[in-house]
Amino acid sequence: MEIDKSKQYEIIVFPNQDEGLKAQRVLVTKNIDYKHISTLAVAVSEKYRQEICRILIDNGVPITGYYKFLYRDYEEDLLNRAQAYKASPSEGEFLKTITLCYVAPCMADEKKIRLIAYFDRDITELLPYLNAVIKGASYNKNASILTYAKERRLINLYSIKVTIAKASDIIDAWMILDEVKKLINDTYRRRDTIKPNYEEKVKVTALQIYGWLPKTNCRACGDATCLAFACRLLLGEQKLSKCAPLSTESKFSENKKIMQEMAEALGVA
Repeated sequence: MEIDKSKQYEIIVFPNQDEGLKAQRVLVTKNIDYKHISTLAVAVSEKYRQEICRILIDNGVPITGYYKFLYRDYEEDLLNRAQAYKASPSEGEFLKTITLCYVAPCMADEKKIRLIAYFDRDITELLPYLNAVIKGASYNKNASILTYAKERRLINLYSIKVTIAKASDIIDAWMILDEVKKLINDTYRRRDTIKPNYEEKVKVTALQIYGWLPKTNCRACGDATCLAFACRLLLGEQKLSKCAPLSTESKFSENKKIMQEMAEALGVA
C-alpha cells in the first residue's frame, strides 16, 4: 500500500512480533491492503480499520490498540527506523519478554502515544537496585513503583509492568521498551556490585508536574496558578483531586491517568 497524503490512515498495533507476523499473514491471505510498519504494527485506511480489526480478531490475532497515522512528514524516518530496529536477544536473560497490552493516543498530544506493557516475570526485587542506578529516578517502596523521565517521556516501572507516556510512535515505544529490558537485565547481572537504594527519593520537579497539568490557572484548587499547585502537590500539601479540570473535562482524561500514576509513584496521591 502506498500512503496517499490526502487520505487518513491508522496504525494497528500487536502485542509482540509473533502476533504481528501472524496478522500480516492473515492480511495477505485475505488480500487486504495495508502498509508494513514493522513486525509489531501495520498502517491501514482509517475507513476500513474497524472492519480489518474484526477480521484479525476473528482469525485469532490479538490487537493491542490503534492510533492515527499522523506522521506523514516523518514517514520516511519512521520506516527507516522500523527497518533498522533489531530486538535485543533474550536467551538466558533474567527478563526475556515484554508484551504490549495497551496502546492509545495521548489526549494532550495526538501526535504522541501512551502504552502499557507486561514483563514475563516479577521485578520487585530489582527495583531498589534500579533506584540506585537510574539517575533522577523517584522510588516509592511501599507501592513498588519507580518513576523516571527520558527526555519528554514519563516511564513508570511496576512489579510486573511498565507504562510509558508521550512516546513518539510505535517504533519509538518499542525501542524504549527494549532499553528498559536491557536496563533490567544489566542491573540483574551486576546486582552483586550494586548497593540497593531503598530510599524514597523525589526527583521529579514541579515544572515536570506542571507540564502535565491543564495550565488553566482556574484557581478552583485554591492556588493562584497551576505552577503553585504543582509545587504544593510535590510537597504533599495538595491533592490531585483538587484539580477540577482534570476531574471534569474529558480532554484532560489522559493527563489525569498520567498524573495519578505520577502522584502514586511519588507517594503524594
